Amino acid sequence: MQRFKLLPIPLLLMGLAASAQAERLSLPAMSVQGVTTEETPYAMPALPASTTDLGDMVKRLPGANINSNGVISSVAQYRGLFGSRVNVLIDGVGMHEAGPNSMDAPLTYLPSSQTKQVSVYRGIAPVRTGIETIGGTISADSKYVEFGQTNEAEIHGNASAGYTSNGHTRQLGLTTAITNQHHRLQFSGSSDRGDDLDFKGGAIRPSKQDRDNVGLHYGYQNNEQEFGADIKHIDIGETGTAPLPMDIIFVRGENFKTKYSNTLSNGDDYSVRFNYQDIDHLMDNFSQRTNNSPADYRMSETDVKGGGFGAQYQHQNWLVGFDMDQANHNATILNPNAATFFIENFNDVERDRYSLFSEWQGEVADGWNLETGLRYSLVKMDSGDIAIFSGLPAGLQTLSADFNNADHSENDHLVDVFATFSHDLSNETTVEVGFARKTRAPSYQERYLWAPLQSTGGLADGNNYVGDIDLDQEEAYQFELGLDWHTNRAGISPRVFYHHINDYIQGVAGQTSAVQNMVAAMMNPGQPVPLKFSNVDAKLYGMDANWFVAINPEWQLDGTVSYVRGERRDTSDNLYRIAPLTARTKLSYIQPTWQIGFEAETVAKQNKVSSENLEEKSSGYALFNLSGQYQASPDVTFTAGVSNIFNRYYVDHLGGYNRAAGNADIAVGDRLPGVGRNGYINVNYTF
Repeated sequence: MQRFKLLPIPLLLMGLAASAQAERLSLPAMSVQGVTTEETPYAMPALPASTTDLGDMVKRLPGANINSNGVISSVAQYRGLFGSRVNVLIDGVGMHEAGPNSMDAPLTYLPSSQTKQVSVYRGIAPVRTGIETIGGTISADSKYVEFGQTNEAEIHGNASAGYTSNGHTRQLGLTTAITNQHHRLQFSGSSDRGDDLDFKGGAIRPSKQDRDNVGLHYGYQNNEQEFGADIKHIDIGETGTAPLPMDIIFVRGENFKTKYSNTLSNGDDYSVRFNYQDIDHLMDNFSQRTNNSPADYRMSETDVKGGGFGAQYQHQNWLVGFDMDQANHNATILNPNAATFFIENFNDVERDRYSLFSEWQGEVADGWNLETGLRYSLVKMDSGDIAIFSGLPAGLQTLSADFNNADHSENDHLVDVFATFSHDLSNETTVEVGFARKTRAPSYQERYLWAPLQSTGGLADGNNYVGDIDLDQEEAYQFELGLDWHTNRAGISPRVFYHHINDYIQGVAGQTSAVQNMVAAMMNPGQPVPLKFSNVDAKLYGMDANWFVAINPEWQLDGTVSYVRGERRDTSDNLYRIAPLTARTKLSYIQPTWQIGFEAETVAKQNKVSSENLEEKSSGYALFNLSGQYQASPDVTFTAGVSNIFNRYYVDHLGGYNRAAGNADIAVGDRLPGVGRNGYINVNYTF
């Protein structure tokens, strides 16, 4: 019971819905007069952030969190599932990562200064939201200028600038367009720069950042037709990722997407989209961190090329569609001081997905509505043979030969089905019940990591892992019960859930061969034996909720609370890297042109950890934040605040373990501490 002492009493009693009162706080539009159900997806308008990382906004969604692997390398987590299990969409498109350790996780591709909103399909994600949605769907949308109202050309846009004291981080963002009622030509750009971050007692090194984004968009609309095309260039320079074995030297490339939609005279509508990306990535372990032995210098050249196509057709209550995407990954480890040294970590790895789905929505009984759908997906995976430097030890030569002699081709047939029932109990209350079967094929790292290395999709725990070509797909049976209640003065939207997962993929000890153990000991003396990605049985259950109370027209309270418990069903161990009980409570005072808010973020201790993954327990903590906003004119808004006001020392259970040697403030292998006190100021101009 001790953990509950950290949580303000209202957080144990309430969840969230929004109303006209809550909109004054720029809270999510949960409901409107006469509508009791929460909007789908649940959207959180972008707030002036104290960091450049989009993950800071994702953490505010009910049930969501992030595995923090660096200043802009946040891996989304939802209800205990993370990484490739969570379907993360940026402007409606899934992003492929160039780095095998998720340095460029999907959230990396959209800085906070360019973000319009983030949203989550609470609970069971409809099959229309994407392929492999076993861990739900989270999406983030860029700022866009709307079409004009006449044929006259107009120039509109938004410009923002921000500064944060911790790390001396500078943010600049611009979105501007020439528009009329038919055409839109838009330019967007952003720049983020920052130095190493501080915590109470020292500095996190390396944690500097360097990121630029530039985009060009053209849109056309006429009657019921709309067409849009985007090209965006990302250029990340030297950026620290202390929980990972290397840091970013650059992530550079282009993302392209286009979409056409049309509404027919009979009311049916259809859309088609195409997207493509080409990203190169370089990382090393010596440019930003201490490495005294040139023989141990390592750099890794990686890249991804991917593309996708989708089509949907809606007729009355029916929606049918087709999705496909393809990705090709390469990663080679080098030593700049030894020209002949190389290890092909991944070579010509293909992961292609082809998928069909259908959904139906409508009333099935008096007052009962049903949303249901079915999706079939074929996931085809393959890998080319790998090559390594002939002078490497015999153990590595053996492992590479064993991998090359194996059959790399694998096909997974995935069938997802869901049904969500909703019923209005009154004008203020709606109940929702959902069931689903969701599946996921192994990631390319889980399947093709042929030697004990740390290319693990961002696990960031210091362990070496080995893949398994013969892994089975994950199969989850999900149940959800939810309630939405609101009045003009208060609202609550709690959800309880249970996931029964067969063949859950996790690193397991004692499954590796003698040769793999020998190679791991040689490459990382003193480290524990490697873990092998294996199928286990698991379950996850918990609750999350949003809530708000308008005390009077000036004073308002709102918050979220999230709890998830993850357990192995085949052993007595716990699942790895599960977020502890977390709550946010904010008290706001609002006036017509200004407002101020005081927020408490309370996190319980996490002692339900995975012993097999050598996971450490973490202590609970409470952080307090102050924020204010001033509307200087209809076009200009100033926002300022202080996060972690009391400069509390804490460690985030979902943060990584330090891998960067040479930092006297944090030993290698210790959990990285959270950021200390941070003041920030932002100005936003709309024109």
